[in-house]
Amino acid sequence: MAVVKVGQIKTTLHLSIAYIINPDKTEEGTLVTANYSDMVSDPAALAEAMLESLDRTAAGRRAGGVLAHHVIQSFSPDDSRRMTAQQVHEIGIAFVEEITGGGHQYVIATHVDRDHTHNHIIICAANTETRRKLRVQRGTLGAWREVSDRLCRERGLEVLPRRDRSRTREGLGTERHGFGLGELYASAKGDAVKDRIRLAVDAAAASSVDFDSFAAAMRRNGVRVDVRGRHLTFTDVASGLKVRDVRLGRAYDEPNIMARIGRGTVTPISFNRRMIAASDDGMMRVWLPGTRRGLALTVPVVAIVRDGDTYRAYLPTASPCVITDRRGRYVRRITPEGLYEFFSRPPVRLEPATRESRLTPGKSEAQRNWYRLQARKLDQLHDLADELNTATRLTRDDVSVDDAIRDVTNRIASEREAFQALLVALDESTDAEPVDGNRSGELARELRDRERRLDRLSNELKTLRRLRLRVRQPEPVPSHRTP
Repeated sequence: MAVVKVGQIKTTLHLSIAYIINPDKTEEGTLVTANYSDMVSDPAALAEAMLESLDRTAAGRRAGGVLAHHVIQSFSPDDSRRMTAQQVHEIGIAFVEEITGGGHQYVIATHVDRDHTHNHIIICAANTETRRKLRVQRGTLGAWREVSDRLCRERGLEVLPRRDRSRTREGLGTERHGFGLGELYASAKGDAVKDRIRLAVDAAAASSVDFDSFAAAMRRNGVRVDVRGRHLTFTDVASGLKVRDVRLGRAYDEPNIMARIGRGTVTPISFNRRMIAASDDGMMRVWLPGTRRGLALTVPVVAIVRDGDTYRAYLPTASPCVITDRRGRYVRRITPEGLYEFFSRPPVRLEPATRESRLTPGKSEAQRNWYRLQARKLDQLHDLADELNTATRLTRDDVSVDDAIRDVTNRIASEREAFQALLVALDESTDAEPVDGNRSGELARELRDRERRLDRLSNELKTLRRLRLRVRQPEPVPSHRTP
């Protein structure tokens, strides 16, 4: 099922192109295509060529006029799992070639950074053959959607029913995949808003008793908090800027915020609403998976964050949990870590903490983009060197890749618990008397050291996982045909 949306670009065309070709979203730029240039990593050059085409039209380029059309073709998570990113990219190319008739310059980029793969297409408003401009009128979007639907049907994909599509515009029908075009350019507004959000989180976590009161305190400070899967999205109401928790640093993700609210290290578990047995007096009874609803866990409501039908409980690591039978009678106590006998462990977070932006060398945007490209190539060489060094070390120590992954995963869990404990201690020191200022400074330095250790371990785990994939890839079958 594909959803097609369109918007117009009237200023800063190069910034729009820079957004869609972001290598972090397009598998290092391998999912970017331009039908008029091979310099797909240079947004300034791509934009300049489009502007030159606009200057050659009969009407020329006018202030406030449309420079390009930004089309988003989003696929449902189910379809995204059926297709590779390259297949999604090929559908997007077929789509844009047909709706433009091959007469317009375009850049297409396939983003894989969300649970649904989606194509961003920027189409120059100028037709290179007729020298006329493309205008999106009343029936244009409907015609483009018909083209997208036909391409989907040819590939065995589902198509959004017409009646549901009309209701979706009013926010009623099928779930909206992707995001509004207004969100795409908000990231250019700088880091000042991020700093304001961090300060708001620090203040709200210190005065809250549960996630709901934390979200209310954030709203009073002009920041909206939304739960998106295992991540939080913070929206600065004044500017409209949306920031994901991983962009703020480890101290600002959901587990660590819940640790700061609860004033102690926490162990997370997740369960579906259908597993809830009862809820009253500030406590919730949850059926233990695998016990055929014979045993239940008692969880304090203040420790819970709700994400639709999914509930995440952040239980104090040092406090045992109570298990009861079907009738609510006491059976035994269990440590939060022991609950993973029944519940699945949360995935290890691999995103490194946020880094302050550094100046990129180069006098022009083209030069800066060239330096960024060389930096990415250098990073790829570093990754390969890390894999070779890791493979050499494992061979020397006679350790398997799977054993090394388990060891690093356990070390990350231990470091994460120590990081949470330090974070809570730092919050308490900040609230204490001024005489604790030296101790607060020491804790902050130790927190940064812990964060760097977590980053190193996360990078080590990434290297080991890449190495495991490389080791498990089948050897190519030699060909007996003569080249």
